[in-house]
Amino acid sequence: MRSFLSPTVPWGRPSVPDIPLPPFATADDHRRYLRMLALHVALIDDGAPSLSTKILCELLGRSWPQKPVESGDLTRLELQVSLASFFPAPWTPAALSQALTGLGRQDVPRGYDTGKWDWGYDPDFTATPLAAGGWEIERHERGSRTTQTLAADGDLVLLWMDDFGTRHPFPFAHNLDGPDAHALAPAVAAVRAVHATDTAYPYMERWRERRDETVRGGES
Repeated sequence: MRSFLSPTVPWGRPSVPDIPLPPFATADDHRRYLRMLALHVALIDDGAPSLSTKILCELLGRSWPQKPVESGDLTRLELQVSLASFFPAPWTPAALSQALTGLGRQDVPRGYDTGKWDWGYDPDFTATPLAAGGWEIERHERGSRTTQTLAADGDLVLLWMDDFGTRHPFPFAHNLDGPDAHALAPAVAAVRAVHATDTAYPYMERWRERRDETVRGGES
């Protein structure tokens, strides 16, 4: 039986327990979440870093709240970056389910008051807790049913991050032909050149050294 669990999900990856979760009680909690999210985005980029990463970190930095929070929720951008990067906040299924309601979708996880989670639509899924811990996931699509098991709550969180994150995070992988890309090419070459100048500076070299040393330490 073919697994419906994606091999591109970091199953079993640990969380960081002291990252605050939404809804945030204070602006300081929200700022810490976003600072850790931006740092996570920076660390998972093993490039020079890429200009895209620098831009995203800047956007996250500019969204840090300066005043007491009102709703205490993540913005849509903050939530989508969290999902797409498998950000290791200490999400529980209940907490992530609540956050996912901010996407305004009808297929987000629901119904845990029945003892199970249901989500999706064609296919739809049900998560049933196992007596020994973990979850049994049933996938239902047009009369067919398949099941897989997950070892822990953290893996159910990762499954939802994959399901509700950006489904096609790089839409150009199979579609780079045509006049638009060629029209952009000269400007792209110029931006690449100045970005290469920036990444050659000593401060960027020091960043790459510290980043790689830090990540290697996490692999041991």
